[in-house]
Amino acid sequence: MVFRVTRRGLLGFAAAAATSVAADNAFAALRVPLARPGMLATPGKQAGVAARELHLINTHTDEKLKIVYWSEGRYLPDALTEIDRLMRDHRSGEVHEIDRALLDTLHAMKTKLDTSEAFHIISGYRSPSTNAQMRENNAGVAKKSYHMRGMAVDIRVPGRELSYLRNAALDIAAGGVGYYPRSDFIHVDVGPVRQWGIRSA
Repeated sequence: MVFRVTRRGLLGFAAAAATSVAADNAFAALRVPLARPGMLATPGKQAGVAARELHLINTHTDEKLKIVYWSEGRYLPDALTEIDRLMRDHRSGEVHEIDRALLDTLHAMKTKLDTSEAFHIISGYRSPSTNAQMRENNAGVAKKSYHMRGMAVDIRVPGRELSYLRNAALDIAAGGVGYYPRSDFIHVDVGPVRQWGIRSA
């Protein structure tokens, strides 16, 4: 079989090819790039940081952990498991995944404070039953606390003024910041950006 190439045929082929390229370009414009592990809009995207390390102490169990949890563009599963365990509900023993954005917020605070001291964890993950018990004794405990989702932590750093921690968290603006000078801790979460207790500073 012999195919004859005519001028009209060539013009038709060129038009079809142009249409195909235009369509490909249109679809390409609609594609949303996949988020890479370790990418966060605010504290996590820290230029030039090859690794992220946290130093944590659970004030209720006295467990200590100094660990690199992110390296070479990815979170390290074994390290995350250890952090989840240390930040568990110390009352019930329940372990819950701690939001990675919260860890990056703590790392950003550590960098801003330029400290190698440990964050003392007063409260990390909190089970629904523990949260309900705490609400019975303290009306200030939120019914839908971000602690129950592994998205909040109450911390202090011995030797550092609490107001410094508060200001660092406010500057990062990664979520909520609560200031509790009488109880000597600040609350940090990765929910909507907001603040409370600040006027008492």
